[in-house]
Amino acid sequence: MYAASRCWSVERQGWYSFLFVSDGDYVFGEDVQEERERLAAVERAVDGSSRNALLEVGVDVGWRCWEVGAGRGSIARWLSVVVGTAGQVLATDLTDEWFDPAATDVRFQRHDVVRDPVPEGAFDLVHARFLLEHLADPRSVIARLIDALRPGGVIVLEDSAGLELDITPSPGLTDEFLRAWERAGRAVGWNPFYGAELMVDLRALELRELGGRQCRELAPGGPSWTHVAHGLRRVERQLIEQGISQVDLKLVLRSLADPASLIVGPAVTIAWARRAGVAS
Repeated sequence: MYAASRCWSVERQGWYSFLFVSDGDYVFGEDVQEERERLAAVERAVDGSSRNALLEVGVDVGWRCWEVGAGRGSIARWLSVVVGTAGQVLATDLTDEWFDPAATDVRFQRHDVVRDPVPEGAFDLVHARFLLEHLADPRSVIARLIDALRPGGVIVLEDSAGLELDITPSPGLTDEFLRAWERAGRAVGWNPFYGAELMVDLRALELRELGGRQCRELAPGGPSWTHVAHGLRRVERQLIEQGISQVDLKLVLRSLADPASLIVGPAVTIAWARRAGVAS
């Protein structure tokens, strides 16, 4: 069990969130309400596994937390409850447009983890959820996040590890659809396979107590897959450019929404490690 007393969590709402990096610029959805709905769907789908991982590494009362790319702020709000008044949570993102101002126990600050200076040596936990897969040089960003940890602090990272999507009964989802989906994502700066490289990058940075797991969600079609449907619609133009017909895309979207479908979602890697050294 990990023991510490400060934390920085980095959360960017998933491979389905599409925090795109294109020629160095971040691209957000233009429809504010649609973006809020999509982020809420992402929270419903993945917050449980994120909370379990954070509890497993020992987040506790008194931890100092920084959540970068906070989105609507669900993990930041949860962390604030766990750490209590003895701890603190700083949530950061490129914009405050999505963040829920009701999170009165969380301090919010605009921040770009690629470009802006980060505090060094102050936090017990860095948690990055589906952020790195959208960045051109994720290993260098991981190094920056580690610099923000105190000696002995813990980093927890979550990223997509593929696009395998199993739907029964099958809507005719072919390997070519999945390859086109990958190409469409890469065209807008998203690497949906970065999670498969995550442990390699962590190991290269000489951290201690490396651990983690890969997981895939299993659920009937319906609300559990709203986040995936949003993500596909986000890259509809790119999918068409990659040769996917609107008819085929609609078939897949219909299956994702159909309660008669049984769906196993894409893999996600959750990995963690501890910064070398001992807190003074």
